Amino acid sequence: MKALKNIFKIIGIIVLAMAMVVIISFSIVAYQTSRQKIAYQDEIKKYSEKYNVDPLLVASIIKVESDFDNEAHSNQNAKGLMQLLDSSAKHSAEIIGEEYYPDKLKDVEYNLNLGVGYFNYLNKYYNNTDLALAAYNGGIGNVDKWLADKKIDRHDPDPSKIPTEETRQYVIKINSNYDLMKVFYDEGLPSKNDLKDRKKLAIKNYKKFVKKILFDVL
Repeated sequence: MKALKNIFKIIGIIVLAMAMVVIISFSIVAYQTSRQKIAYQDEIKKYSEKYNVDPLLVASIIKVESDFDNEAHSNQNAKGLMQLLDSSAKHSAEIIGEEYYPDKLKDVEYNLNLGVGYFNYLNKYYNNTDLALAAYNGGIGNVDKWLADKKIDRHDPDPSKIPTEETRQYVIKINSNYDLMKVFYDEGLPSKNDLKDRKKLAIKNYKKFVKKILFDVL
């Protein structure tokens, strides 16, 4: 009887531990879902398709750049959803063959057209997403210099080795958001209706999270 009681006790501890893991992991997913502000899904999809860039990556860039605030305006005079500087916006307009209107940089569609177009240009230039992100934040000149000085590897760049703290953290944050979105929104950006019911969306995201964990383990 004593041995049987010990077995039940052990089973009880295991069940309790598993329940705690479920509660804690769901709380984390629910928190991430609640803070994952996403807007302008239709516009993001439109210009992502135009330039063949993953809309989840574009959303991740916007999350870090402006947190989906089209009125965002930095101390460096970067504007709009993708925080475009006048110089990079003008360059992008030349690249994609658009007229440059500096007073329209906070316009959602104009900003996305120039911003996604410019990122697409950088991605093709470096043929690497991390280098393109680094250049979007730190400039092509700096990234080219880091490559020339062998501070980062052109063929297998490690974001943690980017020399500049701001750019290093920028790339790491975007990658972190992008990895999360790829787990939660593998079928595409959540709709406006999805975002209205965060509890339901959190449960949906948790199921995807558990599925990915099980898939990785197996």
